Amino acid sequence: MWQKIRNFAWRLCEDTENSLGRNFNLLMMGLILVSTLIWLLESHKDLPQNYRQFLIRVENGIMLCFMAEYVLRYLAYQSSFWRYAQQPMAIIDLLAIVPYFITAQNDFVLLRLLRLFRIFRLLKLVRHSEAVQNLVLVFRLNGSVLGAFLFVVVVILFLAAALMHALEPERFAQMSDALWWAIVTLTTVGYGDLVPETLAGKFTAAILMLLGIGLIALPTGVLGAAMTKLMLEKKKAFGKKLCPRCGEEEHPPQARFCHRCGKKLVA
Repeated sequence: MWQKIRNFAWRLCEDTENSLGRNFNLLMMGLILVSTLIWLLESHKDLPQNYRQFLIRVENGIMLCFMAEYVLRYLAYQSSFWRYAQQPMAIIDLLAIVPYFITAQNDFVLLRLLRLFRIFRLLKLVRHSEAVQNLVLVFRLNGSVLGAFLFVVVVILFLAAALMHALEPERFAQMSDALWWAIVTLTTVGYGDLVPETLAGKFTAAILMLLGIGLIALPTGVLGAAMTKLMLEKKKAFGKKLCPRCGEEEHPPQARFCHRCGKKLVA
């Protein structure tokens, strides 16, 4: 009986190939978005009290759903609780739940800061979105390239800050001011709170802005190429068998029936 419960939990939470698992994950995605919207609405001081009470009741119900999901995913994990609790997504699930109950009846500043952990509810969407999972995988596969890019950016920022501090010590009396200016200039934001006045300073700023345009495009190209390669590899791993009923094309090569609607596939 216990094993049947665990198998049902796995089909409900992890097996997105069947309609039950897909609908459950879509429902959880919707609850995450609604919970985030409630968090935003609660911050409005002009919100009428009756609406605020309604939102609190809705959030209480959503938190119960999150707790039930946490238990179901533990059952679906088919292992000990402590091993499950160490999984990254399980930690995110816990951080999304616990602050609500800690701060529910307290209004201390330190406890209210724990409400910031509600943002982890948005990270729960990673589990339900294949596109986000692909993006995370691309970041992991290209970690060394992105690390080298970040190192180059940091070196350029400090070199530009040091140069500007030396060229215009009156305007940029502190290295922290020069570094702030370098960050704003390299990202082409241009707040205008600190600007060079000498010809040499303006020339340095122009070079830094041109570098910023190229540096912003570099990681975008790397990640775009990696994402394209990953999608092509996934398409090769799946056969192009068209379902005549729902039009689904992504099926394993050995599949005979559509995993979405059950119709016999057309090769």
